[in-house]
Amino acid sequence: MEEQEKEEAERVKKRPPLEFSSLDKARDWIRAHKTELVLGTVVIVAGTAFILVTGGSGALLLVPLAL
Repeated sequence: MEEQEKEEAERVKKRPPLEFSSLDKARDWIRAHKTELVLGTVVIVAGTAFILVTGGSGALLLVPLAL
């Protein structure tokens, strides 16, 4: 199982960030593609970077990426 997790982590690193012109477009795309998403995915909305995480209730959240 650990090897699968490493392989998935490598695939995530190689993926380009998702880019959207507005938060509404990002939200709609995320809702339509929930099963394809990986936690930690970088999402760019109008030039601002966010990271995809889950909340305490399991909800998907876009959190501003602070460097």
